Amino acid sequence: MSIPIPAGATRVQVEDEYGKLIWRKPSEILDTDTIRINFKTGEPYAMFGKPGQPSSNSANVKQTPVNTPYIHPSNPQANINQLQQRKQAKLNSDAVFDQTKKNADSSEVLTNVLVGLAEESASLAFEREEAERRGESTSQISLRRVNALKAVGDTWIKKKEIMSSKSLDLESKAFRQVFGHIAETFRKACDEAGVRPELAESVFATFGKMVDDPDWMQDAKKAMEREK
Repeated sequence: MSIPIPAGATRVQVEDEYGKLIWRKPSEILDTDTIRINFKTGEPYAMFGKPGQPSSNSANVKQTPVNTPYIHPSNPQANINQLQQRKQAKLNSDAVFDQTKKNADSSEVLTNVLVGLAEESASLAFEREEAERRGESTSQISLRRVNALKAVGDTWIKKKEIMSSKSLDLESKAFRQVFGHIAETFRKACDEAGVRPELAESVFATFGKMVDDPDWMQDAKKAMEREK
């Protein structure tokens, strides 16, 4: 069933996909909108003249449409299905959701959260500039952006803490075991390469003195810091 928009109507009342009642210009009615009908007259709820100004026409005056568009009322259930589909598509493309689903323990989750917060902060900065351009109050937008920036800073600090906690501890038992395994592998490599036993022993004795020196440990820690 097609519903004609009354001639001269400047606004038509619709119910959007979220169930909110809105007055829209006839040219701005969306496919997801449902036109509100006055069941007494069978016509849409329409507004004539400029919003806020009295009009000689009633909000539901019967008029014969002349060159006016015909709008099909939307199916509410179809609107819900479309909304759910768009929501699912958004979830599938969301970096935080995707990474959390793949591996919630990955540091990439926090990285994507940081990017998302920064994006929201940038969006709020744009909103504030637009509000300033229109001469509107920006205090609420500024407050929201301050909170977003604080969240970015807190998340960045948290990420650095996590990354630091995952740094290699050169004085741990685990490192000593791995280091010992590497040294033993090197010794076997010397044997298989045909290095004379007395020469291999001399190399390992010198190597042992070098790694036992406290300066070696400090140099190793500095080298790790440079790689971060």
